[in-house]
Amino acid sequence: MAPTIFKTGLVFLAQLQLTWGMVILPRSSVTCDYKTAAASGDTCSSFAAEWGLTEETFGSINPGITCPDLVSGQDYCVVGTVTSTGPTTTASSTLTTSTVITSTVTSSTSSSTSSSSAPYQPQQTGTAATCDQYHLVGQGDSCSAIESQYDISLTEFLAWNPSLNSDCTNLLVGYYYCVDIPGATKVATTTTVPATTAPADGITTPSPIQTGMTATCNKFDLVQSGDTCAVIANKYNIPLASFYDWNPAVGSSCAHLDVGDYVCVDIIGYTATTSTTSSGNGIPTPTPFEPGMVNNCTTFYFVSSGDTCASIASSKGVTVAQITQWNPKVGTGCTDLWLHEYICVGV
Repeated sequence: MAPTIFKTGLVFLAQLQLTWGMVILPRSSVTCDYKTAAASGDTCSSFAAEWGLTEETFGSINPGITCPDLVSGQDYCVVGTVTSTGPTTTASSTLTTSTVITSTVTSSTSSSTSSSSAPYQPQQTGTAATCDQYHLVGQGDSCSAIESQYDISLTEFLAWNPSLNSDCTNLLVGYYYCVDIPGATKVATTTTVPATTAPADGITTPSPIQTGMTATCNKFDLVQSGDTCAVIANKYNIPLASFYDWNPAVGSSCAHLDVGDYVCVDIIGYTATTSTTSSGNGIPTPTPFEPGMVNNCTTFYFVSSGDTCASIASSKGVTVAQITQWNPKVGTGCTDLWLHEYICVGV
């Protein structure tokens, strides 16, 4: 789609002194400032209209053109100047003529502004006489977008451009509108941030949580698919009984542990158990460890991401059968090997 003509002017200045005899027409020259190609099916009339020109003006800046049909893909002048000069005379006549045809183009797909107080055309009637900044309306522009861009109110925009109706639905593409006058106050832009109230202990509780969580909680865990209360308690090295006390909504058997909810895994003043326990052979057992571990273990292994019973057995020089014997909770298929827990790998 070709840009839209915003100004086409024709100025004819002539000084004519004629007594009698034959007048010889002046010579003409064309200076083209902008050319563009015609599309298939374009005619002189349609192409000229698309650029806001009369067919006569279009023909003047394209001398020798054959109308009505244009050649698809061929460039034609749409912004130019035609100058005819004299004098040419006979023995008893004098003719001096200067004709200038001009057109200027501005793309309708973009908008432009100016801080000058000079008039920008075209404008609708009534534009504020003291306007010192203008906006050229492009495709897709709206009053609200313009107001936001220049930090002005709808009241100001309508006052400076009285041709607009109250709901600003008659904004015209290709016209200049006033967006500032001397002394106008810009609209302050503010961003509202939802206020949060910090609890008395200064710790913000995430959401969602289940009802009844202890009010002194200072550490939280988001329940994932596959989690159990025992898994979470072991993960944070807290007694399962404490986990139930801090999260009573999960129930005494963990039947109501809901995926996607946050649960409490620490409270203010609580000290997690960091010491090891003594097994039956007097060797301290590190924590956390999977329940059911034999009490005569002498060698332990901390389960990391990617570990399997087979890989652990191979690295420690034992068999998978021995690992499942010493750590019955992992199951015969080693399907319950808990991440970040210690297991027994030697007795």
